[in-house]
Amino acid sequence: MDNTTMAIIGGTTVLVIGAVIALYSYKKRNITNLFDQAYESSKQAPKQKKNSFLLLMFMEAISTSKKKSKSDASVNKLNNPKYLELQLMKMSKILKDGSKDQDKKTKQALRLLKNYLEWEEKKKAIDIKSKQNKTA
Repeated sequence: MDNTTMAIIGGTTVLVIGAVIALYSYKKRNITNLFDQAYESSKQAPKQKKNSFLLLMFMEAISTSKKKSKSDASVNKLNNPKYLELQLMKMSKILKDGSKDQDKKTKQALRLLKNYLEWEEKKKAIDIKSKQNKTA
């Protein structure tokens, strides 16, 4: 192999590694933004329905495409208390019996919920530490 071939292979490898790192950081930033929004929204939900509400939020986030993300129909459905209560009961049923066969979106939403709960615990620990450092 001559020098130009080695340079092309090296350049391609560097570009691929850079693309993977950029994709990872982009995905992590978007997940963090989603978790921050979920954290703020979950403060409004009652404590006994919090996990169902979070699962509903993650299901909606996964199921909406870019074209439909800001549509009035999806927002109006979530503003309807009867529809929201029905969906929360459905999410509660999914949470209670998570071993049933589920579709891909439900499994993804459950994984997001699990990751969110871990993230929330870390966030609370960091907040407690920062409060202790401010008072000390």
